[in-house]
Amino acid sequence: MHWIHHFDTQTKSLLSSPDDYRLLLCDGHDSHISAALVGYTIQHHIVLVLLPPHSSHLLQPLDVGIFGPLKTALAYRQTQLFRSGVRRIEKAEWVEDFIAARENAINEKNVLSGWRGSGLFPENLHRMLHQLPDDTISAVSLHDISTPSNTTSQDTSTPFFLSSSPPEPLTLCSKNQAFLGSLASTNIETEYKIHMRRLSGIAERLQTEVTILQKELREVKEIHAKRKERASGKRVILKGKVVVSTEEVHNALKEAEKATAAKKKKGTGRKRRKVISESEEERSSLRDVDERQDLDEL
Repeated sequence: MHWIHHFDTQTKSLLSSPDDYRLLLCDGHDSHISAALVGYTIQHHIVLVLLPPHSSHLLQPLDVGIFGPLKTALAYRQTQLFRSGVRRIEKAEWVEDFIAARENAINEKNVLSGWRGSGLFPENLHRMLHQLPDDTISAVSLHDISTPSNTTSQDTSTPFFLSSSPPEPLTLCSKNQAFLGSLASTNIETEYKIHMRRLSGIAERLQTEVTILQKELREVKEIHAKRKERASGKRVILKGKVVVSTEEVHNALKEAEKATAAKKKKGTGRKRRKVISESEEERSSLRDVDERQDLDEL
């Protein structure tokens, strides 16, 4: 809330009219989007826009143009300590290095390049889209899958060396068949041919196991993501929202924060009652000990 007050003060003087709006870009972390903050933006004509999830390395100017040079400058200064045999950096030393690195990295040039590199200002959609990974999967015809013998005869006329790592399972299988077919026509000793055939089989089995494990890992991650989403009221409210400075979102966040506070208060009450009961037991046990000591003295 101190930060949004600072933002309001610094940008209000730039408005040509009190009825004009300001745009505030923010990431979607629920700890940053509170009901109080959303209510403040509604009252002071601030449009709060959330960046898409998992896009900070592409869209946040700090990640694009500031943090990289900052980490590089900090690592350069600390490398001097490591070269001298120091294995533990003291807090004062780290702060001194950070201050020097900050002077080199956080400057006007890098700040402007961060906004320009993310395509936010000046607006350049193609710059951001160009950085997205290409998830195109190479197509494999049904004929290649159903007739491995034909695939082998086709692949033997072309290089059978793998061009990607790790390869697709079907690609690995076809390349192995082409390799073994070429190996059979050579004058290499039989022991070497058997060994290469076994290695090819091991590679295919390992590739299959990796594919299965990757699928299981994706499923587990999806389950955990859904559970985490259900467990947090704010995540449910903010999901799919871009502009969150609206009355509907503000009221929903307010109710979610009230429910969370009530749960925490209820849990604290149970813990306190348990502590009180344990202290009463301790006092009663101490009284019993005192009484036994009095009897012993008598």
